Amino acid sequence: MIPRNYLLMFTLALSVVVLVVVLVHSRGFGGRPAAQMEIHLHRKTQAELDNPSGALKFKATRNKSCPQAALCGSTNKTVEMHLESMSLNTLKFLFHGIVSSVEFNCTTLKYFGKLGAGIYPVCMNSSSIIPQPKNCLVYSFGISNDWSFDEDFAKYGCEVHSFDPSIGKPDHIHPPNISFHNLGLMGFDFTLGNGWKYMKLSSIRRMLGHQNRVIDVLKIDTEGAEWSFLRSVVVDDVDELLTVKQLIVELHTPTGGSRAMTSYDYAEVIQYLLELRRLGFLVYLNLQNNNCCANFTPLFPPGLAEKCCHETSYVNSRYLVAK
Repeated sequence: MIPRNYLLMFTLALSVVVLVVVLVHSRGFGGRPAAQMEIHLHRKTQAELDNPSGALKFKATRNKSCPQAALCGSTNKTVEMHLESMSLNTLKFLFHGIVSSVEFNCTTLKYFGKLGAGIYPVCMNSSSIIPQPKNCLVYSFGISNDWSFDEDFAKYGCEVHSFDPSIGKPDHIHPPNISFHNLGLMGFDFTLGNGWKYMKLSSIRRMLGHQNRVIDVLKIDTEGAEWSFLRSVVVDDVDELLTVKQLIVELHTPTGGSRAMTSYDYAEVIQYLLELRRLGFLVYLNLQNNNCCANFTPLFPPGLAEKCCHETSYVNSRYLVAK
C-alpha cells in the first residue's frame, strides 16, 4: 500500500505547475513520419528558460524500498538526492544509470512483433507474470503502421486493445480480433484542435470497464507523451499502475527537437523514474537506439555514443513470487 502522506510530500516537492505544451513536429503518436505533434512536459517562466540552472529549488528524497525484499535486495533504504546541486552532466549520468541498470534478472524472454520498430520483449520467468492465454489483457499505445506486436498477442490468446490517434483510422476491430481505439494516452483528458483525442489511463480503463482488471502488458511508444502519462501515474493516479504486471515504455527526450535538455528537465524526469521504482517497477531489459535522433535531441551523457531513445521494460515486483 502506498502511503498517501508520501505522495502528498512528493507532490509538494514538485511545487512547479506542470503544463503540457503541444507543438507541431515531424513525428506522429506512434512514430509515423508526418507533420504531427510533440509533447512537452512543462515550462516555468521565461527567466527560468533563460537561466535553467536557477530553476532547481527542491530536494528529492526517495525511498528505494521494494515490495518483496527477497527479490529486490534490502528494503527501507532511503536515498537522498540533492538534485539542485548536481551539474547537468551528473544528472545525465544519473538518468542514464536509472533507465539502463537491470534490476531484475529475467532469464526467459519472449519477443512479440516483427523485427524492427515493432518488436518488444515480454518477461516469461514465472507463471505469476506470464500472460495466460484466454485470460490476459494487453494495452498497446502507439501503432503507426506496424500492428505486428498487437497481432502476435491476439494470436497468443490475449484480449488486445490498440490505441493511436495519429493514423487516421476510426474505432474498429483489426484482425485477428484486436480492438482499435482512435485515441492516445496522456496524463489528462483533452482533445487537440485537429481532433486527436487523449485520455489518462484511469479514464480509458473506466471507458472499457477494466477498472478491476489486471493489465498483463502495457506497451507505450508515444513519441514523448509518455512523460505526461508517467507523471500522472506516480503523482495523481498511483493506483493505476498497481494492477499492471509489465510495463514496456520507449522513453524519448521530453523536449523533442526544439531545445536541449536542461538540468531542470533531467531533475524532473529523474523524479518520475525514481518514484516508478519505489512503486515496485524493476527494469529487466533496456535497449537504446539512435533511430529517434532525427526528431529528438540526445539523452546520453558525454563520452557515450549518441542515443536518443531508451526502450525500457519493467516488471511489477508485486506479481513476482520469491523463491
